[in-house]
Amino acid sequence: MFEEIRLAALLAKGVTGDPTTVPAHTALAMATRLGARALHLDHLVGTLEPGKRADLILVDISPLHNSPRFNRDAASLYSQLTYAAKSSDVSDVMVNGRWLMRHRTLATLNEAELVDQTKEYARRIDAFLIEREQSVLSKLIAIGGAEEGESFEVQVKVRIANPEPILAAIKEPQLEILYSRHYHEYDVYLLFADPAQGYLRYREDEYIDDKDQITNVRYRLTLIGPAREGHFASDVLLSRSRYLAPATHSLRFYREYFKPVQEISIEKHRLRWRVLYQGTEIYINLDRIDQPALGHFLEVKSRTWSRRDAEHKALIASDLLQVLGISPQETVTKDYAELVSAS
Repeated sequence: MFEEIRLAALLAKGVTGDPTTVPAHTALAMATRLGARALHLDHLVGTLEPGKRADLILVDISPLHNSPRFNRDAASLYSQLTYAAKSSDVSDVMVNGRWLMRHRTLATLNEAELVDQTKEYARRIDAFLIEREQSVLSKLIAIGGAEEGESFEVQVKVRIANPEPILAAIKEPQLEILYSRHYHEYDVYLLFADPAQGYLRYREDEYIDDKDQITNVRYRLTLIGPAREGHFASDVLLSRSRYLAPATHSLRFYREYFKPVQEISIEKHRLRWRVLYQGTEIYINLDRIDQPALGHFLEVKSRTWSRRDAEHKALIASDLLQVLGISPQETVTKDYAELVSAS
């Protein structure tokens, strides 16, 4: 409280340029009588008088920082308390007529027990922080905004030499196009010493319109599980749950915060269609990997929430590959980060 009293007095002088603005006695009044009036409590507190609560403190002005002391003017005591005194100078505290501290000793609390409790809380906080520092997911949740995007995802990837047949096949009548998008994506994969942590992808999505103009940019983080949960026919994979979070900080921040041991950067153009095929919603991605130059890839994927549903959608994904003119022998089981690492 003493710091706030001093700050109120000094700020007023600094703003106005007038050293007489908000003198010491006014600053003290603001902290006591005037503060109580502002809160409509001046009938109870703020001054010491009959009928009001006995709230008071005793201040020891003997410490060195309270020297020198001037006695010429009795009002100099206000300046002493405002500009020199500290909260550590308070030796006794009374609230509503009850002593809470006497001679710097707490009267209502056991200080030794409090110290022991704080040690236990400190131990638990240390343990939590140590565990969090070892878990990428915990660190992602700690900075806020992380949510589990989907439980599982069925997907199949194929390397293709020429995208034109795919573009033509997507127009087949058995595919109902619900919407289409064009993205320019910049991905940075953060890899960690413990493979069980999975990897974190920082993505910058540029939305491209029909005139090849950027209309919007989205930044987000995706924590991807370290292993596949299942493997179906035609190399259709069942991937682990993923956690998503908006990337509200710079890439440099995430590098320093997560401390990856390796980074992989990928730049690609993506054409995405959301289609309805055999009564099931499927995403089709046609990717051109520009950096590094890996060529074109086709991805067919769908979200799923159960093993039975995953098996059903894996069959649909395999069938859709044939509709798109893709042979099952051409599938790729590695994700883009793994392909870059292997190249």
